[in-house]
Amino acid sequence: MKLYHYIAKPNTALEEGILSFANNPNADLRYYFKRSNETTHEGIVKWMENCFEGRSRGIRGFSEPVKWTNDSLSLKDFIDNADMYSIDLEALDKDGLLEAIYISPSVADCPTLKEQWDCDELLIKLYDYKDISVRPINWSVCNDELGRRFAYVPYYIIVIKGGVIPPKYITKE
Repeated sequence: MKLYHYIAKPNTALEEGILSFANNPNADLRYYFKRSNETTHEGIVKWMENCFEGRSRGIRGFSEPVKWTNDSLSLKDFIDNADMYSIDLEALDKDGLLEAIYISPSVADCPTLKEQWDCDELLIKLYDYKDISVRPINWSVCNDELGRRFAYVPYYIIVIKGGVIPPKYITKE
């Protein structure tokens, strides 16, 4: 089973692997400033770990490649400015690097969800990577005007031992 991850171009993923937030001192902090009230990489890492242990070593993945529509042109920019990598979950698990996996369900599937400011998204721990849904994603629900490009589609956070997915577990697509 694969998950798909995007990294801005240029990148060193094929040499260094996919870095989690904790292992990426060059990570874009802007999104987390407002969510965490922290202003440094170290502060945001601590805040993430307060969400749950391992959150800062988590790496986001989608069960299929991201698709854009005329209502989500920011996704087109996201795709055009990034390299897509597939992650071999079976090999990560077999080699003992996969600590945990969480799903962030579509907010459309959670009608009673109330925004919480103590964590950056709703995350539900899965028992096994094999519990990842293989149903097609409805990308048409993404809408730039709503300001949350991935809130309406499910995605996954995989917690990796050491916070880096080594290059041997990824393929540039």
